[in-house]
Amino acid sequence: MSKVKCMCAVIDRPKHRQMHDLLKRNGIEYTYATLALGTAGSELLDYLGIGESDKLLMFCFLPKTKEQKILAQFAAEIHIRKPGHGIVFTMPLASMNYRFQQRVCHTEEDAQEVPMEKCKREYELIAAIVDHGYKDAVMDAARAADATGGTVLHARSYHDESRAHLLGFKVQKEKDVVIILSRRDSARQIMKAINEACGFDSEANGIVFSLPVDHFMGM
Repeated sequence: MSKVKCMCAVIDRPKHRQMHDLLKRNGIEYTYATLALGTAGSELLDYLGIGESDKLLMFCFLPKTKEQKILAQFAAEIHIRKPGHGIVFTMPLASMNYRFQQRVCHTEEDAQEVPMEKCKREYELIAAIVDHGYKDAVMDAARAADATGGTVLHARSYHDESRAHLLGFKVQKEKDVVIILSRRDSARQIMKAINEACGFDSEANGIVFSLPVDHFMGM
């Protein structure tokens, strides 16, 4: 079992320095970030035409021994528990490169054996990858199934175009990636709604999958 967790945070872009300093202070060296677009669930924001906001998706790898400590610091310093201040969550890793794990767990305390967690996972991270321009269709379907909001990333497909045409379908390189954090008991209905509206056989040419989430904080 890996002794390392992947921690992800979706925050307002101006807060990136504050988050970076928090992680650096805790000796977390491997941090990555990408620009993202937040989709607000508020009808008022949609009415005002500001239902989308500039976000930053940051993710890092940290020892399990520091997980709870860093989450507590997020709550105290970035006020992540307050509505509108972003979300932060951790995900388990099935396996990883051993040398990289050694670099992440660079102290004896971090490298110690961690017992198997017995906590019940209550959340899942839903990811939908669709052709560019279909993010709104994904979010409309998700909201109809009681999702509250999501985060949009821009991506590029590296499919072999000649193979794609040979198989009888056209691959669009520009993609929208929509990630939605959901309670586990609602995840299946949200995924079903997205798949029906934007699945692989639709014009959106989408795929939908989910990942387990260990701990979650924020709105």
